[in-house]
Amino acid sequence: MPKNLSSAIQTGPLSVGNVVSASLRIYRDRFKSYFGLALTACLWLLVPIYGWAKYSAISALISRLAFGEVSEHPETVSDARREVNPRMWSFLWAGVLASLIFLGVCLVGAIAMIILGVGAAAIFGQNYAIVVALTVVSVIAFLIIYIRILSQLLIVELPLAMENDVTASSAIGRSWELTKGSVGRIQWIVFVGILVSLPITIFVQIVSTIIQLVLSAVLGAESSLFLLVFYLLILPLSFASSAILLPFWQAMKAIIYYDLRSRKEGLGLEIRDR
Repeated sequence: MPKNLSSAIQTGPLSVGNVVSASLRIYRDRFKSYFGLALTACLWLLVPIYGWAKYSAISALISRLAFGEVSEHPETVSDARREVNPRMWSFLWAGVLASLIFLGVCLVGAIAMIILGVGAAAIFGQNYAIVVALTVVSVIAFLIIYIRILSQLLIVELPLAMENDVTASSAIGRSWELTKGSVGRIQWIVFVGILVSLPITIFVQIVSTIIQLVLSAVLGAESSLFLLVFYLLILPLSFASSAILLPFWQAMKAIIYYDLRSRKEGLGLEIRDR
């Protein structure tokens, strides 16, 4: 386990800084292994359905390996893979269920905002300031609800990767149960994680823009050859950047999961007693 993390868990919930720094430390120590797995996972995305299931399983595999590090019971990749691979389709189905929940939230939110907007326009008529203010408030409320649900489903693959007798649907409920009461802290962790990831994201966007401008100047923006060359250059860059970021986020999820189970279920004591 990263230095001082165990004692920090014993004295209370891990701080945002502890979670992010521990994620980076684990990733740094296991970079070669995790990056190779992440790159393989990203390449599997090119294969519909089966490849998506492989991506989900390898992502969960990285989280399981990171969990082994933080719990001071590290596993080899082959040992962890034997535990994760039989649940490959469950990981995909859990991801589909979570996506359907997010889609449902977006749909309900969109309908609610349309009704609110039409109602406000009918009631207040030409008073556009009130209509705009209500619209802004409704958008903010929707974002708060959406981010809250995202936080409660953030670790959905961890119960499947680490616990026995967990199905795709019960993993949704398990993630919801574990994160209850910790949503605000998880939201801050996610926010800081986004900030940490931002330099790579910005770099990719800058390089993509430069490539697009150069190719459009040389080949012409309307040329079919332009699109072919552009995507041939951008895809490797996108896969590489995704492979760099994926282990960081999966390690972060593993630490959050370990922290929540340690405080709520005494997981750390159970592991040390084995």
